[in-house]
Amino acid sequence: MTSIPAQPCPPGFQTHAFERAFEVDCAWQVPWNWLMQPETFTSGQIWPYRVEFLATAQADGTTACDFEVGTLNAHHGPFMNFCGVISRVEIGDDGAVRDLEYTYGSYALAFRLIRPTMLRIQVQALPEDRCRVTVRVESFVKTWCAGLWTVAQRCFWPGFGLALRRACRKAGRSSER
Repeated sequence: MTSIPAQPCPPGFQTHAFERAFEVDCAWQVPWNWLMQPETFTSGQIWPYRVEFLATAQADGTTACDFEVGTLNAHHGPFMNFCGVISRVEIGDDGAVRDLEYTYGSYALAFRLIRPTMLRIQVQALPEDRCRVTVRVESFVKTWCAGLWTVAQRCFWPGFGLALRRACRKAGRSSER
């Protein structure tokens, strides 16, 4: 696991965590494979927003790309700049998890208001060939706008859930052929 230096919570800010879980009717590997494709996040972005991935040289001389540990990521557009590094990818027998740690300077709305610090996506197997996909966003926020940030997260993530379910249905149809 690679880690960037921990950011201290700035004066006048508080820690904020938002978590949302989605249950889908497919084996956990289906959404995990979808989540490990950069196109899942880069295709269909509404202009002027964009997601970029940048391969980086590793200590062993190899290059990290896509969602490997060490890959740099930027999601940017008006009123947001989320830049970070993939710091963890763990795959087990009944699920997987990936952490994207955001670097100092990342912000939503304004650097003075909301500073995201991490995005975790976890996929867990459930009985009867179902799974749970949990997203967790950790941030530092000005105390007075914590409620606004929660509302913004509640509005954003249902669209992710719809895309997730669509991807699982599409994978199910293609496996039936």
